[in-house]
Amino acid sequence: MACLVMILINALVVCVVKADMNMKFGYHVIEGNARYLENIETNLAENTIKIHTPAHNDVMESYIIQDFRQGQQMKCLPSVKQCRLRDIDRATAGDAGQVTEGFIHSWNKGDNTINSDNEEVVKEMYYINLDGVINDHSLEGHLKEYYQDFRYPIYQEKKIPENAKLLNITRSAGGRMKRSLTSLTRCNGETPIFALGMDSGRNCNHLKICREVGTRNNRKILTDCNDTHITSPMVYQCSICPGVTSIDMKDPNNRCIKMNNFYN
Repeated sequence: MACLVMILINALVVCVVKADMNMKFGYHVIEGNARYLENIETNLAENTIKIHTPAHNDVMESYIIQDFRQGQQMKCLPSVKQCRLRDIDRATAGDAGQVTEGFIHSWNKGDNTINSDNEEVVKEMYYINLDGVINDHSLEGHLKEYYQDFRYPIYQEKKIPENAKLLNITRSAGGRMKRSLTSLTRCNGETPIFALGMDSGRNCNHLKICREVGTRNNRKILTDCNDTHITSPMVYQCSICPGVTSIDMKDPNNRCIKMNNFYN
């Protein structure tokens, strides 16, 4: 606890003294039966945010960097050895200033706890194609530097269309999505169709984000700081046999088939 207090005090000093330094702080999160510390780092001058969320409940451990100058974010998931890259959705994401201001409001109230029972839930719906590995040489700036600690395959996240149908992925032997080079079953002569499969597990983070602009002492300030729970399911692009309503990884005629590979 003393260590946490020291971190919080240092964070406040950094914010007041020099805005171009990294500000590190944490929130105690209560999510169902889970209790954990979420670690956050912001840099106001660079407008970057880094978030580490430990594994809990059905949520995977995740490391996220958001570079608002570059307009991109990267999320790395150690349990499935993936990094996922996409443009930042400004409709749901708060920048470094908004997230830092949210912490300062919490500090002033003497409370750095976020309870999922009192949050606005934002569901970000994106999918990846495991055939589409991105060359890490295309990364730039802070994202390239951040990636060096992981070096997993990088996949481009794409937004799921609002009218898209998601099929659940099941497997009797457990495990999560990975690449495989095993031969395919070809749908008894029928042509496979594209679909989106939702795997078990998800990733999420909890933030206090200040969005409204007010005035105090003739100066503009951020107000209306709300607790926000941003959650994302694990969704993959697949091709499946016609008529399939769910994806059973142990049924040779009912699989999530991917190009010349399949998921198992």
